[in-house]
Amino acid sequence: MKNYLSLKALPLVFALTFPVITLAQVGINTTNPNTNAVLDVNSASKGLLPPRVALTATSQPAPLTAHVAGMVVYNTASVNGLSPGLYLNDGTKWGQLNVVSETEGTVLTKVKYRGRNLDTNGYDKPTLKVPSMNMEFRFATTSGSTYLEVRLLSAPAATITYYANELWFGNSTNGGKQSVTFTTTNWDTWSRSLSNGVWNNSWGYQYQISTGSGIVPGSNDLLAGNFYGFNNYGNGAGPDNEMYVLAFEQY
Repeated sequence: MKNYLSLKALPLVFALTFPVITLAQVGINTTNPNTNAVLDVNSASKGLLPPRVALTATSQPAPLTAHVAGMVVYNTASVNGLSPGLYLNDGTKWGQLNVVSETEGTVLTKVKYRGRNLDTNGYDKPTLKVPSMNMEFRFATTSGSTYLEVRLLSAPAATITYYANELWFGNSTNGGKQSVTFTTTNWDTWSRSLSNGVWNNSWGYQYQISTGSGIVPGSNDLLAGNFYGFNNYGNGAGPDNEMYVLAFEQY
């Protein structure tokens, strides 16, 4: 007995046999999804509800099995310094997404670790990233001397200068005014312009940082904040066990 396959069934056979690749955007409640978006969700009365999970610590991926850069969840737990809210994973840790108000509250970002951030180790210690200011900070020990260094997270649209009112305290207390300028070409190069010298002692720092017209040129925004640094160089704990803290309080 012969078996026949209807021509009408061929499209179904091909669809089940071969993978289909769709090169287009997906729109929900819209027939004209944004061409720059993979998924465009449109609604005038409803929101987007992300997965709700109970995180255990910013340094731990759980309940996920691994850190994934760009992953967003709503945390429901209040443990180990965590509080309910939206969290973004940068590939190594979770960070809470906060909205900076111009009339109330501040947002604090911080990193801390033990051991000097040595050039001989490839500067393997964590840096402090402040996306709202487009800034990245680190303590760096190069050829035995420790500096406070800063660079930008992304290229500016035009040359930008950050101004800082500086205060340091430790063996002595003093202050001054510093500034650092970045261009479209040197923005990712670490600068020591805010360091005001070598810091080979145990010191604490506070910098009030702002820009002239705004972080985005021409925006005239009100973004500013305090950078805090705790450099425990030479406190007796040894180069591998000295504690270092970098924090930024966004106004």
